[in-house]
Amino acid sequence: MVLFANDNVEVIYDANNYELLQVWRGYVPTELFREVIDLSVSFVRNNRVDLLISDTSQQKVVSGSDADYAALVLGMMLGYGLKAMAFVLPHDVFTRFSLKKFADAGHGDQVGYFEHLEEARKWSRFFK
Repeated sequence: MVLFANDNVEVIYDANNYELLQVWRGYVPTELFREVIDLSVSFVRNNRVDLLISDTSQQKVVSGSDADYAALVLGMMLGYGLKAMAFVLPHDVFTRFSLKKFADAGHGDQVGYFEHLEEARKWSRFFK
């Protein structure tokens, strides 16, 4: 089920696997970035979501404040029942650096980093 879609981001829920997938493309302005993050938090709060996958492979750099915001709400989502979050790593080196915020947020064993979407999905089986 598509929850949100435009040229820069899609949010898709797979009810069979309890997976919420964010697919980011290009530069995403702060307002849109936070709108999608907030939508994801709300969805996790109100629905069963075991795994959140953020496919950032095509995303451009995220501001430090946006990365901080997303890392902060990850703890909220884990409190709502999210079991794990996986990142499909961006091709852009600077965007990869911004993902370090999640590793530094203290959820290391529940956050995984992968080169490909299928690797992230295989890893998620450990949390079922």
